[in-house]
Amino acid sequence: MREIAIGHKGTLLLRIDQGERNPDGTSDYLMITAKLDGLRAVKRVYDFDRWSRLLSFFEELEADWRGWDGHRRFDSLEGDFRLAAQHDGHIRFFVELDAFELLEPWSAKGEFVLDPGEELAATVEALRALLAVR
Repeated sequence: MREIAIGHKGTLLLRIDQGERNPDGTSDYLMITAKLDGLRAVKRVYDFDRWSRLLSFFEELEADWRGWDGHRRFDSLEGDFRLAAQHDGHIRFFVELDAFELLEPWSAKGEFVLDPGEELAATVEALRALLAVR
């Protein structure tokens, strides 16, 4: 099992369980945990492209680490994991996890912060390592 932690003032954990890996080492599933101001929400999320769009989202933020206007967004294939990023000197992430497929559906929303520059670059490298072909 591999896991990375992203952010402070709230944390997003991304994990791949070893049993969920494809033969090439990639995975179609991430276990996503949001630890946000007294809330802990966990959701297993599917993505058909082995999370390349999520990696691209973070790589684009890294390329524009000095700032951008408005929000940048990532939505999972099934819409059950969403991120929006806003740059205000720090990168403020707004995260949403939904378990709408359950008999008793739930939704969790919150935010966490990531510093541009070294913290963002380290996050991108850790995400590349987590999602890499092995």
